[in-house]
Amino acid sequence: MAAAIGISSLCSLFEAVLYAVPVAHVENLAQSGRRAGRVLRDLRQNIDRPIAAILTLNTIAHTVGATVAGASAERVLGHQWLPAFSVLFTLAVLVISEILPKTAGVAYSRVLSAPIALPLQALVQLFSPFIWLSEGLTRLVSRDHQQVGVSAEDLHVLARLGQRTGSLQEDEAKAIANVLTLRDRPVQDIMTPRTVVFSLNVAARVGEIREQEDIYYHSRIPVFDRDADDVVGMVHRRDLMAAMARQQFDATMESMMGPIDFVAGTMGIDRLLHRFLHHRTHLSMVIDEFGSLAGLVTLEDALEALLGYEIVDEYDPAVDMRELAHDRRRELQSPDDT
Repeated sequence: MAAAIGISSLCSLFEAVLYAVPVAHVENLAQSGRRAGRVLRDLRQNIDRPIAAILTLNTIAHTVGATVAGASAERVLGHQWLPAFSVLFTLAVLVISEILPKTAGVAYSRVLSAPIALPLQALVQLFSPFIWLSEGLTRLVSRDHQQVGVSAEDLHVLARLGQRTGSLQEDEAKAIANVLTLRDRPVQDIMTPRTVVFSLNVAARVGEIREQEDIYYHSRIPVFDRDADDVVGMVHRRDLMAAMARQQFDATMESMMGPIDFVAGTMGIDRLLHRFLHHRTHLSMVIDEFGSLAGLVTLEDALEALLGYEIVDEYDPAVDMRELAHDRRRELQSPDDT
């Protein structure tokens, strides 16, 4: 009877550790080169097999233990004490072989994960026929349900939990949440609306624009042809400064401009960030669903979406250009007070 309870306790301990040990800890063990780490990772990746082995052994231990204990109690104590013994035996099994080992397994899952790996692997091999039968029945029941890995929602929950427990700072948890939502957020959510985009005409000369303060606020400036919606290129502020230093005041924006990228407003921010890094660019013009110019987006905008904070220096004309566009629109729509 004691042996049955002991075996059942080990089964409960193994099960709790297997479920509770963090995935990151398992990966660290596996990458450290330890055999137990590799075995534990394999067991976690095919968790149905060790769980089936544990439940099989646990069921056998419970059945044998209850049978032997009941027969012994009736022989020693008599039939009249059998109900009382059954209650006490059930409580003992519940506390000793379920509650205590599972609590310990969850609390010390990191410490116990490596020591249980090899014994658990042996247990899986021992009960492989039962596991094969269990897997066959499981496939029949859950044929249309595929097991999925860690989802984005799982990572969201883990980030919030990490912040709540103090293992993650608020900024770290916020950055994780932002990373997970980048692909669901369109570029048009972070762009600077075209109504507040500063741009220069292709025919403008360096001598004509050097008194415009806005050219000193922006590192890259769109260049348009017929009107502000007809953007054909981009000029760098450093090139303008260099032309002024060389007194090339007759140089036009057309002669100094380079190519400019265009992206759809519905593109995900994750793809935009990848595009910036892949093409080594910092600015793109945004096109709406009708093919018209909607605004401008920069690498800084994408990084702000990632961090969750506005990146502002002492020369920025406004903290949020989208808010500035809304304010100007409200001013235009308000009735004339005069």
